[in-house]
Amino acid sequence: MEYKKLLISNNTAISAIYFALLQCGYDFYAVEHDAPTVNKLCSFIMSDRREYGFFSEVRQNTCEVYPYWPRAAMLETATFYMDLPRACFVDFDTYKSNILSAKNISDIERNETFWNWILQFPTALKDVFQSNCFSRYLEWENAWIEDQNKKYQNELRRIEDILVLCKEKFNSPFQSIQVVLNPIKCAYSADYHWKDQTFIFCSGALSEESVIHEFIHHSVHPVVENRKDEILHCNFVNPDLDDSYYLSGSQTGKLNAFEEYMVRKLTDRILNGAVPENLDAFFDHEKMNLRTSIV
Repeated sequence: MEYKKLLISNNTAISAIYFALLQCGYDFYAVEHDAPTVNKLCSFIMSDRREYGFFSEVRQNTCEVYPYWPRAAMLETATFYMDLPRACFVDFDTYKSNILSAKNISDIERNETFWNWILQFPTALKDVFQSNCFSRYLEWENAWIEDQNKKYQNELRRIEDILVLCKEKFNSPFQSIQVVLNPIKCAYSADYHWKDQTFIFCSGALSEESVIHEFIHHSVHPVVENRKDEILHCNFVNPDLDDSYYLSGSQTGKLNAFEEYMVRKLTDRILNGAVPENLDAFFDHEKMNLRTSIV
Protein backbone atom coordinates (compact mmCIF):
# COMPACT_ATOMS: atom_id res chain seq x y z
CA MET A 1 0.00 0.00 0.00
CA GLU A 2 1.50 3.30 -1.04
CA TYR A 3 0.44 6.40 0.82
CA LYS A 4 1.25 10.01 0.50
CA LYS A 5 1.82 11.46 3.95
CA LEU A 6 -1.37 10.68 5.83
CA LEU A 7 -3.28 13.87 6.57
CA ILE A 8 -6.67 14.77 7.97
CA SER A 9 -8.99 16.39 5.45
CA ASN A 10 -12.60 17.46 5.17
CA ASN A 11 -15.22 16.75 2.53
CA THR A 12 -17.44 19.68 1.56
CA ALA A 13 -20.52 17.55 0.93
CA ILE A 14 -20.19 15.72 4.25
CA SER A 15 -19.59 19.04 5.97
CA ALA A 16 -22.85 20.30 4.46
CA ILE A 17 -24.73 17.27 5.83
CA TYR A 18 -23.65 17.92 9.40
CA PHE A 19 -24.09 21.67 9.11
CA ALA A 20 -27.71 21.02 8.10
CA LEU A 21 -28.14 18.52 10.95
CA LEU A 22 -26.84 21.16 13.34
CA GLN A 23 -29.74 23.34 12.24
CA CYS A 24 -32.14 20.47 12.98
CA GLY A 25 -31.29 19.92 16.62
CA TYR A 26 -28.27 17.60 16.27
CA ASP A 27 -26.66 17.89 19.70
CA PHE A 28 -23.87 15.32 19.46
CA TYR A 29 -21.43 18.04 18.37
CA ALA A 30 -20.71 18.74 22.05
CA VAL A 31 -19.42 15.22 22.74
CA GLU A 32 -15.69 15.20 23.59
CA HIS A 33 -15.06 18.66 22.11
CA ASP A 34 -13.53 21.49 24.12
CA ALA A 35 -15.58 24.49 25.20
CA PRO A 36 -14.19 26.93 22.56
CA THR A 37 -15.08 24.50 19.75
CA VAL A 38 -18.56 23.87 21.15
CA ASN A 39 -19.18 27.60 21.55
CA LYS A 40 -18.01 28.28 18.00
CA LEU A 41 -20.29 25.57 16.60
CA CYS A 42 -23.20 27.03 18.56
CA SER A 43 -22.58 30.35 16.83
CA PHE A 44 -23.39 28.73 13.47
CA ILE A 45 -26.88 27.66 14.52
CA MET A 46 -29.27 29.84 12.54
CA SER A 47 -32.43 31.42 13.91
CA ASP A 48 -34.48 30.49 10.82
CA ARG A 49 -33.91 26.81 10.06
CA ARG A 50 -37.07 25.93 8.12
CA GLU A 51 -35.21 25.37 4.84
CA TYR A 52 -33.48 22.27 6.25
CA GLY A 53 -36.60 20.20 6.79
CA PHE A 54 -35.26 17.32 4.71
CA PHE A 55 -32.46 16.75 7.21
CA SER A 56 -34.82 16.64 10.18
CA GLU A 57 -35.80 13.16 9.00
CA VAL A 58 -32.29 11.78 9.44
CA ARG A 59 -33.05 11.10 13.10
CA GLN A 60 -34.71 7.69 13.51
CA ASN A 61 -35.55 5.38 16.43
CA THR A 62 -33.82 2.15 15.36
CA CYS A 63 -30.54 2.77 17.23
CA GLU A 64 -30.95 3.97 20.79
CA VAL A 65 -27.34 4.99 21.45
CA TYR A 66 -27.08 7.05 18.26
CA PRO A 67 -30.44 7.84 16.62
CA TYR A 68 -28.77 9.29 13.52
CA TRP A 69 -27.60 5.82 12.52
CA PRO A 70 -27.93 4.68 9.80
CA ARG A 71 -29.39 7.59 7.83
CA ALA A 72 -26.50 10.01 8.42
CA ALA A 73 -24.06 7.36 7.21
CA MET A 74 -26.25 6.59 4.19
CA LEU A 75 -26.24 10.29 3.29
CA GLU A 76 -22.45 10.33 3.55
CA THR A 77 -22.27 7.36 1.18
CA ALA A 78 -24.69 9.03 -1.23
CA THR A 79 -22.34 11.99 -1.73
CA PHE A 80 -19.91 9.67 -3.54
CA TYR A 81 -22.61 8.88 -6.12
CA MET A 82 -23.63 12.45 -6.90
CA ASP A 83 -22.73 15.18 -9.35
CA LEU A 84 -22.62 17.99 -6.82
CA PRO A 85 -22.56 20.97 -9.24
CA ARG A 86 -25.57 19.59 -11.11
CA ALA A 87 -27.31 18.51 -7.89
CA CYS A 88 -28.21 15.03 -9.09
CA PHE A 89 -27.35 11.40 -8.53
CA VAL A 90 -25.01 9.60 -10.89
CA ASP A 91 -25.09 5.79 -10.94
CA PHE A 92 -27.95 5.67 -8.45
CA ASP A 93 -28.34 1.93 -9.07
CA THR A 94 -24.82 1.28 -7.76
CA TYR A 95 -25.55 3.39 -4.68
CA LYS A 96 -28.76 1.47 -4.08
CA SER A 97 -26.96 -1.84 -4.50
CA ASN A 98 -24.32 -0.68 -2.01
CA ILE A 99 -26.95 0.12 0.63
CA LEU A 100 -28.99 -3.03 0.00
CA SER A 101 -25.92 -5.25 0.34
CA ALA A 102 -24.77 -3.68 3.63
CA LYS A 103 -24.92 -6.32 6.37
CA ASN A 104 -25.27 -3.83 9.24
CA ILE A 105 -28.48 -2.12 8.05
CA SER A 106 -31.88 -3.65 8.68
CA ASP A 107 -34.55 -3.87 5.96
CA ILE A 108 -36.84 -1.41 7.75
CA GLU A 109 -34.07 1.19 7.59
CA ARG A 110 -33.83 0.92 3.79
CA ASN A 111 -37.47 0.42 2.86
CA GLU A 112 -39.49 2.29 0.23
CA THR A 113 -39.90 5.26 2.57
CA PHE A 114 -36.13 5.66 2.66
CA TRP A 115 -35.72 5.45 -1.13
CA ASN A 116 -38.43 8.04 -1.72
CA TRP A 117 -36.78 10.31 0.85
CA ILE A 118 -33.20 9.98 -0.39
CA LEU A 119 -34.18 11.11 -3.90
CA GLN A 120 -34.68 14.59 -2.45
CA PHE A 121 -31.13 14.69 -1.12
CA PRO A 122 -29.31 16.33 -4.07
CA THR A 123 -31.65 19.33 -4.06
CA ALA A 124 -31.51 19.61 -0.26
CA LEU A 125 -27.71 19.51 -0.34
CA LYS A 126 -27.59 22.20 -3.03
CA ASP A 127 -29.64 24.47 -0.77
CA VAL A 128 -27.02 24.07 1.97
CA PHE A 129 -24.20 24.90 -0.43
CA GLN A 130 -25.95 28.15 -1.32
CA SER A 131 -26.21 29.28 2.31
CA ASN A 132 -23.99 32.19 3.31
CA CYS A 133 -23.88 30.84 6.85
CA PHE A 134 -22.56 27.51 5.56
CA SER A 135 -19.82 29.36 3.64
CA ARG A 136 -18.73 31.09 6.83
CA TYR A 137 -18.85 27.80 8.71
CA LEU A 138 -16.74 26.05 6.04
CA GLU A 139 -14.08 28.76 6.25
CA TRP A 140 -13.81 28.13 10.00
CA GLU A 141 -13.84 24.35 9.49
CA ASN A 142 -10.90 24.55 7.06
CA ALA A 143 -8.84 26.26 9.76
CA TRP A 144 -9.98 23.63 12.29
CA ILE A 145 -8.73 20.88 9.94
CA GLU A 146 -5.31 22.54 9.75
CA ASP A 147 -5.18 22.59 13.54
CA GLN A 148 -6.08 18.87 13.71
CA ASN A 149 -3.19 17.99 11.39
CA LYS A 150 -0.75 19.84 13.63
CA LYS A 151 -2.20 18.33 16.78
CA TYR A 152 -2.22 14.71 15.59
CA GLN A 153 0.86 14.43 13.36
CA ASN A 154 2.44 11.73 15.58
CA GLU A 155 -0.79 9.73 15.75
CA LEU A 156 -1.19 9.95 11.97
CA ARG A 157 2.29 8.49 11.42
CA ARG A 158 1.52 5.62 13.79
CA ILE A 159 -1.84 4.93 12.13
CA GLU A 160 -0.16 4.85 8.72
CA ASP A 161 2.47 2.36 9.92
CA ILE A 162 -0.19 0.09 11.44
CA LEU A 163 -2.40 0.14 8.36
CA VAL A 164 0.51 -0.72 6.07
CA LEU A 165 1.17 -3.76 8.28
CA CYS A 166 -2.52 -4.73 8.26
CA LYS A 167 -2.56 -4.45 4.48
CA GLU A 168 0.34 -6.89 4.25
CA LYS A 169 -1.00 -9.37 6.81
CA PHE A 170 -4.71 -9.40 5.96
CA ASN A 171 -4.81 -8.88 2.20
CA SER A 172 -6.76 -5.63 2.45
CA PRO A 173 -8.49 -4.50 -0.79
CA PHE A 174 -7.59 -0.84 -0.24
CA GLN A 175 -4.79 0.96 -2.06
CA SER A 176 -5.04 4.31 -0.28
CA ILE A 177 -6.83 5.89 2.67
CA GLN A 178 -8.38 9.21 3.59
CA VAL A 179 -9.15 10.43 7.11
CA VAL A 180 -12.11 12.82 6.91
CA LEU A 181 -13.11 14.66 10.07
CA ASN A 182 -16.06 16.91 10.74
CA PRO A 183 -16.25 18.80 14.05
CA ILE A 184 -20.06 18.65 14.18
CA LYS A 185 -20.23 14.89 13.80
CA CYS A 186 -20.38 12.82 16.98
CA ALA A 187 -16.88 11.92 18.13
CA TYR A 188 -17.84 8.29 18.78
CA SER A 189 -19.63 7.84 15.46
CA ALA A 190 -17.23 6.45 12.85
CA ASP A 191 -18.22 5.40 9.35
CA TYR A 192 -16.19 4.16 6.45
CA HIS A 193 -16.70 4.40 2.71
CA TRP A 194 -14.97 2.68 -0.18
CA LYS A 195 -14.49 4.55 -3.44
CA ASP A 196 -12.05 3.63 -6.23
CA GLN A 197 -10.00 1.36 -3.90
CA THR A 198 -9.73 4.18 -1.37
CA PHE A 199 -10.73 3.60 2.22
CA ILE A 200 -12.43 6.76 3.55
CA PHE A 201 -12.76 7.03 7.32
CA CYS A 202 -15.20 9.66 8.55
CA SER A 203 -15.78 10.73 12.15
CA GLY A 204 -16.02 13.71 14.46
CA ALA A 205 -12.58 13.24 15.98
CA LEU A 206 -9.41 11.32 15.25
CA SER A 207 -9.18 8.03 17.09
CA GLU A 208 -6.42 5.56 16.28
CA GLU A 209 -8.60 2.74 17.54
CA SER A 210 -11.57 3.78 15.38
CA VAL A 211 -9.54 4.11 12.17
CA ILE A 212 -8.01 0.66 12.62
CA HIS A 213 -11.35 -0.84 13.66
CA GLU A 214 -13.12 0.39 10.53
CA PHE A 215 -10.19 -0.51 8.25
CA ILE A 216 -10.00 -4.16 9.31
CA HIS A 217 -13.75 -4.77 8.99
CA HIS A 218 -13.17 -5.44 5.29
CA SER A 219 -10.61 -8.12 6.10
CA VAL A 220 -12.63 -9.78 8.87
CA HIS A 221 -15.90 -9.85 6.91
CA PRO A 222 -14.83 -12.53 4.35
CA VAL A 223 -13.65 -14.79 7.20
CA VAL A 224 -17.05 -14.46 8.87
CA GLU A 225 -18.80 -15.27 5.59
CA ASN A 226 -16.61 -18.34 5.02
CA ARG A 227 -17.32 -19.63 8.53
CA LYS A 228 -20.92 -18.52 8.93
CA ASP A 229 -22.39 -22.01 9.55
CA GLU A 230 -19.89 -22.59 12.35
CA ILE A 231 -20.60 -19.14 13.83
CA LEU A 232 -24.38 -19.53 13.71
CA HIS A 233 -24.09 -22.92 15.40
CA CYS A 234 -22.38 -21.18 18.35
CA ASN A 235 -25.46 -18.99 18.95
CA PHE A 236 -23.17 -16.10 19.89
CA VAL A 237 -24.56 -13.36 22.15
CA ASN A 238 -22.55 -10.57 23.76
CA PRO A 239 -24.21 -8.17 26.21
CA ASP A 240 -21.62 -5.46 25.50
CA LEU A 241 -22.93 -4.99 21.96
CA ASP A 242 -25.85 -2.66 21.31
CA ASP A 243 -29.01 -4.49 20.23
CA SER A 244 -28.91 -2.72 16.86
CA TYR A 245 -25.97 -4.94 15.81
CA TYR A 246 -28.21 -8.01 15.95
CA LEU A 247 -30.74 -6.63 13.41
CA SER A 248 -33.74 -8.08 15.29
CA GLY A 249 -32.07 -11.47 15.71
CA SER A 250 -31.87 -12.49 12.05
CA GLN A 251 -29.05 -14.74 10.84
CA THR A 252 -27.50 -11.74 9.12
CA GLY A 253 -27.73 -9.83 12.39
CA LYS A 254 -26.06 -12.60 14.37
CA LEU A 255 -23.20 -12.69 11.89
CA ASN A 256 -22.97 -8.91 11.97
CA ALA A 257 -22.72 -8.93 15.77
CA PHE A 258 -20.08 -11.66 15.72
CA GLU A 259 -18.06 -9.73 13.15
CA GLU A 260 -18.22 -6.60 15.30
CA TYR A 261 -17.05 -8.57 18.33
CA MET A 262 -14.12 -10.09 16.43
CA VAL A 263 -13.12 -6.73 14.95
CA ARG A 264 -13.03 -5.22 18.45
CA LYS A 265 -10.87 -8.09 19.73
CA LEU A 266 -8.54 -7.86 16.73
CA THR A 267 -8.24 -4.10 17.09
CA ASP A 268 -7.19 -4.53 20.71
CA ARG A 269 -4.47 -6.97 19.69
CA ILE A 270 -3.18 -4.72 16.94
CA LEU A 271 -3.03 -1.71 19.27
CA ASN A 272 -1.04 -3.84 21.73
CA GLY A 273 1.50 -4.63 19.02
CA ALA A 274 0.44 -8.26 18.55
CA VAL A 275 -0.76 -8.40 14.94
CA PRO A 276 -1.75 -12.03 14.18
CA GLU A 277 -0.23 -13.70 11.15
CA ASN A 278 -3.46 -15.43 10.15
CA LEU A 279 -7.08 -14.40 10.67
CA ASP A 280 -8.42 -17.95 10.74
CA ALA A 281 -6.00 -18.86 13.51
CA PHE A 282 -7.04 -15.71 15.36
CA PHE A 283 -10.71 -16.74 15.05
CA ASP A 284 -9.95 -20.22 16.38
CA HIS A 285 -8.16 -18.73 19.37
CA GLU A 286 -10.99 -16.31 20.16
CA LYS A 287 -13.64 -19.00 19.76
CA MET A 288 -11.83 -21.10 22.36
CA ASN A 289 -11.99 -18.14 24.73
CA LEU A 290 -15.70 -17.77 24.05
CA ARG A 291 -16.57 -21.41 24.56
CA THR A 292 -17.42 -21.02 28.22
CA SER A 293 -19.85 -18.18 27.58
CA ILE A 294 -21.75 -19.37 24.49
CA VAL A 295 -24.06 -22.29 23.97
